[in-house]
Order: sequence, then C-alpha cells, then structure tokens
Amino acid sequence: MTDIDWPRRAGLSGALDEAAIVAITDRAGQILYCNQKFAEVSGYSCEELVGRNHRLVNSGHHPREFFQALYRTIASGAVWRGTIQNRKKNGELYWVDTTIVPNLGADGRPETYTAIRFDVSDHVRALKALEVAQDEARRAAQVRDRFFANISHEVRTPLNAVLGLASALAHTALTERQAQMLALITGAGDSLRRVLDDMLDLSKMQAGQFRLAPAPFDLREEIAAVVDMRAATAEQGDVALSVVFSDAADGLVMGDGVRVTQIVSNLVSNAVKFTPAGRVEVRVDLYSGSAGERLMIEVQDTGIGFDPETAARLFHPFVQADDTISREFGGTGLGLSICRSLAELMGGEITAESTPGKGSLFTVVLPIERLQQPLDRTGGESDGLATRAQQILLVEDNAANQMVVRCLLGPLGFDIVTADNGREGVNGFLSGDFDMILMDMQMPVMDGLSAIAEIRAHEARHELRRTPIVMLTANTTDAHHERAMRAGADALVAKPVTLEILLEGLRHGMAAAGLGSRAEIAA
Repeated sequence: MTDIDWPRRAGLSGALDEAAIVAITDRAGQILYCNQKFAEVSGYSCEELVGRNHRLVNSGHHPREFFQALYRTIASGAVWRGTIQNRKKNGELYWVDTTIVPNLGADGRPETYTAIRFDVSDHVRALKALEVAQDEARRAAQVRDRFFANISHEVRTPLNAVLGLASALAHTALTERQAQMLALITGAGDSLRRVLDDMLDLSKMQAGQFRLAPAPFDLREEIAAVVDMRAATAEQGDVALSVVFSDAADGLVMGDGVRVTQIVSNLVSNAVKFTPAGRVEVRVDLYSGSAGERLMIEVQDTGIGFDPETAARLFHPFVQADDTISREFGGTGLGLSICRSLAELMGGEITAESTPGKGSLFTVVLPIERLQQPLDRTGGESDGLATRAQQILLVEDNAANQMVVRCLLGPLGFDIVTADNGREGVNGFLSGDFDMILMDMQMPVMDGLSAIAEIRAHEARHELRRTPIVMLTANTTDAHHERAMRAGADALVAKPVTLEILLEGLRHGMAAAGLGSRAEIAA
C-alpha cells in the first residue's frame, strides 16, 4: 500500500507534490511511494506502481551506459539531474526533467532515493521539430547553392565565348555600325554576368559564407574604370554620365576594391537604367572624421525617382518599385540588396533620397584606410607581359573557349599550345617548355585540379622552377578558389573574360609565382 507519510518525511510541499511527478524507491529500485501526478501521467494507478521496480514502468530508449552512469552517481550519495525518456502504460513515450536525491541512512549510505520529475514532452518535441526544420533548411540551402553553382558554371562557359570574342573584336578595325552592334552584345553579356554574380553573392550571404578580401587598390583608377564601363549604355539612352573626384580621393587605399566597385557598378547601372534621358553623376570623396577615414560615394540621377514608401523597401531582396518597373526595365531586384549587404559587411551604410519624377541620390559611406606608402610601380611599358610569357599552354576542353584565348592573346605575340583535358595538359607540360599554363577546372579524363597537382609534384621531384599556373574556370565559389590554391594554382580567373581581365590574371599569376610584380607587367 501507499505510505501517505512519505511526502512529509521526504520534505515535499503540497504544491510541489501536485505539480511534480514524485516517486521514492529503495536501493533495488522498487517503488515505495508515488504521488497522484505520477499515476495521471503514466496511466498506471498508484496501487499498480507501488511495489514494482521503476525500470519496468519507466523504461524508455536509453543505452545501458546511460543508467550505469546514473546509478554510479546516486550510489555515491550525489544528486543526479538530467532528462529521461519514460514509457506510459499504453506504450507512449514521454520526457521528464528529473532530479534524483539519495536519502542517506544511519550508516551514511543511500537508503532510499527520491525522484522528482517534470513532464517536458512538449518542449522536447518542439526542440526535435526545430532540429528537423533546421536540417531540412540546411539541406535546402545546400541544394540551392549547388543549383546556383551549376547554373553559374553552365551559363558562364558559353558566356565566356560571347564576351571573350567580343573583347577580341573590339581590338580590331570596325566600322561605326559594327562597333555599335558589338557594344550592344557586350552590354547584354555583361548584364547577364552581373545577374549570375548577384545570384551567387546572395546565396553566399544567406549561407553566411561571404568573405571580404581587403587589399591595396587605386581608388580613382578602379572607380573611374567601372563608371567608364557604363558609358556606352548611357550614351545609347541619351544620358550624360560623369564621375567627379575630390582632391582627397586620390591614391592607394586599403579595402576590398572588388566589392567597392561592385557597389558603384550596381548603383550606376540602376541610375542609367531609370534615367530615360538626362544626367547621372558619380561623386567620390575621402575625408577624416572622429571614427577615422571614410570613403563617400554619391550617385545622383535625374531619372524617374521613387516615393518614400518604395524607399523603405527598396533594399530588400527581389524588390523593385512595382511590377510595372520590372516589366519595363527588367532586372532581378537583387542589386540594391547586395549593395546594402556589402556596405554593412564593410562596416558602412547606404542611404537613398528621391522625389518621383525628379531623380534620386544614393549615398554610400565606408570606412577606408589610406595607404602611406604607394605600391611598387617600378618598371616600364617595355617590360611587358608579352615579353615575359611568350609560350602558354592552354588546357581547356571547350573549343570555343580555346578560340577565345587565342583571339585575345594571339595578337599580342603569345604562342598558344592547347590541350583538350588534364591528362593531355600534363603530357604537354612534360614534353614542352612553357612560360605559363592556363588551366580549366572541369574536364574529361583528368580534371584541372588533379593536373595541377601532378605538375607541381613533378617540379618538386626534379627541383624545377615553378611554372605560373592560372586556373581559368567557370567555377567561381570560394570553395573552388581554395581548392585551386591547395592544388598549386597561382591565381584563379573567373569566366567570362575580356582581354583586360585575362591579362590581369596572367600578371597576378606571374607575381604569385615569384616572377615579377604585377606592376612590372604592362598591359
């Protein structure tokens, strides 16, 4: 029978006895007392519980080691706390937060044990549901990232032929009409490339995998170049595009120049797009404040503008002013969201002011570090890249991309030898004497990473000079870049390429391989 005096002798209050599941057992685990709450939760009556071993009425899915550790603790006279899975009379499992207190006898050894439990099944189920949801979200994010990466690769490969050959054509004699058509091709291809970049950047930001890469860069040179890239599009739309630098905004600074120019590119593209005819002005200033030096970039236009309600949501992903804007002007609605994310990642901010029908002003303020010592710019135009790397081995399985490299570099005096896969590339390296290797990543027979590893191993075994290897690939994620560097590449150039992008990659590869600074290699 139930000993109703157990709660008092165990020191349990009436309120606790009503809220908690209480049981007292002897050393062997036989239940000596249980309260009514235990009966209500378990489905057993108190008469059924008292006198039975608690393991028979409480057994859940726990390994033997779990209970062995529990028993060692309480047998030593210490209190045990934890969460235990129990089983009801009907077989249903439930979870309880449990405290087991040894009741010591005259000999100082535990004589009985008081177990106080609280039903936390709903909480445990909620946590497990959250874990399942998080796992599903992670899997969905992985699928999304793989999808974006695959789409990027599949689109960049043919786009490389479009923009690469267009860049090569731009350096030939063209009629005015041909130049106009080529400008349209280049503009359309560049727009597609920016959509791909935005998709990948957004995916990395949402996954928390986005990283900044600070490095010295020429503020005036980099920003002027990206504004100049939008000049042809502005002229077609009867838009006067200009950039103005303050006297302070000159020289070398430390920061992520690629991402700074990405912000400028997006803002200028938007300004030109939404200005049917008129003016777009970019103003760049560098000033010192109480919090340090700041870079301020303003992009002002005389375009269609937007109202305060639109301004409040303009920096959200996939948002444009309205569906009419999307149909008339196109775009994914990612550009401004990415601009804001980039600015915040760099510790800065971006704001917008606008009046419908009277234009807009976007202002970006970023922390920046002015470099006291300029980059080494020794060397002249005569010490050019073409005189430093005449013989190039191009390992590329796509015939169109082989043609792109030939058309871009051939007129500059480079001798291009091609290989259709990584195995042919390794064999070509072993049988030739090349100043540089351009290596694709995904190829049949042998991929580019494996080919680079074999080449580096051969150089090490025979104590040969390091041949600069530039990975020329449509795989552009941080993971691909890291794998390329681990394999032994000196630089990675993302497709699609223009002549300028390709030459910059070759310079970077030679500098990384220790064959001269990038500044010594003239374009």
